[in-house]
Amino acid sequence: DFIARRTSPTVPSSSYRLGVKSSPCHELYPAPLTDALRDALVNHFEKSMPGFVCDEALLHGVETRTSSPVRISRNGKTMEAEGVQGLFPAGEGAGFAGGIVSAAVDGLHVAEAVSSHLFLEDRENDGAERQEIA
Repeated sequence: DFIARRTSPTVPSSSYRLGVKSSPCHELYPAPLTDALRDALVNHFEKSMPGFVCDEALLHGVETRTSSPVRISRNGKTMEAEGVQGLFPAGEGAGFAGGIVSAAVDGLHVAEAVSSHLFLEDRENDGAERQEIA
């Protein structure tokens, strides 16, 4: 139905645990994007994998395979953005990953850095409070 530019009246069952709902993807995204996606599905995927385009197919969403054209500089040790204390750029949008797995791994590393940063701040604040009391 996406290829025919219409909203599906019903949808086939899906393994997606939250379920699926028919939506007019051809109306949600800009025409150049939907035209390119439609062309790719019909003229490339279907030709290399016959049967890919069928009534039982579900278009769940669009994922790009590109990386961010920008990269926010960050300190390799603290993981903080250069020149911006307390900002921890991470993942694909910050230019540190090229896909979902590498973005997740980068997120784990940055989360550890944030945790260390917060722990040090807490320790410094505890020390300051103790000095004021004395």
